[in-house]
Amino acid sequence: MGIFGRKPAAPQLPTTGHAGDDQLLAMIAQSDGGLEVPRHWLHYVYCDDNEGAAVLEAGAAAGGWTVQRVVPEHSGIVAEREDWPVNLETVPQVRAFFESLAASVPGGDYDGWEASA
Repeated sequence: MGIFGRKPAAPQLPTTGHAGDDQLLAMIAQSDGGLEVPRHWLHYVYCDDNEGAAVLEAGAAAGGWTVQRVVPEHSGIVAEREDWPVNLETVPQVRAFFESLAASVPGGDYDGWEASA
């Protein structure tokens, strides 16, 4: 191959299928314990009214999450737990759980997650 040959392609890294999740996972992977240790994990879900927030709260609690309602000016929940790793397996499953929960109430919106690093 000459000096103008193609550069080898970068290896394909596993992906969740969601660019934002992949970006957060890349940062977490570089922290202590990487993607294998349990982390404090928060998820944000909003909706139109307090009735919807009650449905969100009950659904997240039934899924094993500790839940707090957001302030009265908004309707929704913050769900958290500390007993799961945040990795390529759990992130898509949990995203699907909260997106489905959000879809079950008027104005439901899954606003994403954050985790300790």
